[in-house]
Amino acid sequence: MQLTGTVALVTGGGRGLGRAMALSLARAGALVAVTARSADEVAETAWLIDDLGGRSLGIAADVREAAQVQEVVAQVGEQLGPIGILVTSAGVGLRAPLQETSANQWDAIYDTLVKGTFLAAQAVIPQMTSRGGGNIITIGAPLERIGVPGFAAYYSAKCAVDGLTRVMAKDLRRYGINVNCLHPGGFVDTAMVRSTVPEITTGLLGTDEIAAAVLELALLSPRSQSGATIDAHRPKSVQNSH
Repeated sequence: MQLTGTVALVTGGGRGLGRAMALSLARAGALVAVTARSADEVAETAWLIDDLGGRSLGIAADVREAAQVQEVVAQVGEQLGPIGILVTSAGVGLRAPLQETSANQWDAIYDTLVKGTFLAAQAVIPQMTSRGGGNIITIGAPLERIGVPGFAAYYSAKCAVDGLTRVMAKDLRRYGINVNCLHPGGFVDTAMVRSTVPEITTGLLGTDEIAAAVLELALLSPRSQSGATIDAHRPKSVQNSH
């Protein structure tokens, strides 16, 4: 299989799109570690990977806490080997008018989406460098397609993730580490989307069809495409690369 023997870590892999991407990587032969705050959801994803005949490692942790992220990465390196693929899929949803968004809610969004991406990426750099490179895949949002109100915190945090991706790509290219951002191209049929955008009942994208797109980024060779925002539903010829 295409990723046989490559170690992947998926944050936010307990459910939804994160779980679908973890399973997609496992089907391609990767050894997949997943982390999320819910121990039960992490255990279920790990069981599903094992049921496919793959090898998994499930670790409950909070991506907002630097020490926990470092411990997860250390355990993955010890038990599966150096990480070659990181997917930063941990997310949290919030839909509220700006004037009704509390500072704590704002911080929760940014700490999970932006700080969580930063901490996970920073933690895997030594392992990726030691193996000669790797692929970091961040998860964006169809920013220009969010046509409903109430997403000030979420939208702006995803813009920050996009910017962080581009700068990390420049910083890490010398180490053979590609950093790209994958966004679904629309709203995905997940529990978070159904709870925050209940008025959208048709046209939701399936998690499996989006998860398949992660493989192309996971298979990139060192110092190839990096700093790009990839729309899972647009042809490669029109992807935006930086």
